[in-house]
Amino acid sequence: MCANPGRANAVQGFTMIELITVMILLGIIAAVAMPRFASRGDFDVLGFRQQTMQALRFAQKTAIAKRRPVCVSQTAGALTLTFADAYGAAACNTAVLNPATGSAYLQPVPSGVGITALNFTYDPLGRPSFGAAQTLNVTSSGATTQSIVIEAETGYVR
Repeated sequence: MCANPGRANAVQGFTMIELITVMILLGIIAAVAMPRFASRGDFDVLGFRQQTMQALRFAQKTAIAKRRPVCVSQTAGALTLTFADAYGAAACNTAVLNPATGSAYLQPVPSGVGITALNFTYDPLGRPSFGAAQTLNVTSSGATTQSIVIEAETGYVR
């Protein structure tokens, strides 16, 4: 027996008001959320900052493990790592190998992202060659800026 005997063949569904309300809410959500996904600059800056911090930590650990100076060269186009192949040598003349690829460590800067240029050397104890803390600023064309600080005495990257 039907719950409503007079409307046994009634069609179930959404009312027009409910459908319009859902469409309006979806439109508002799309208008607010889409600009965040359309502009990748903020995400590129955050991702590149993390990659650069990882590369700097890797350079420091490589200097300690090899007991050789490791040179870090951050330009507007790429970050490269090299080390001195002879004990006691000051000049970095051999490319540090990327453990993921086995080729020379090269981290290109993504398009639309800029970074402060900086060249320095980690000594065999993992200390950077500069006397005061250094800051690398990673920026995007959308004016988002993230900083990377390298401490002078310890080489700590934050």
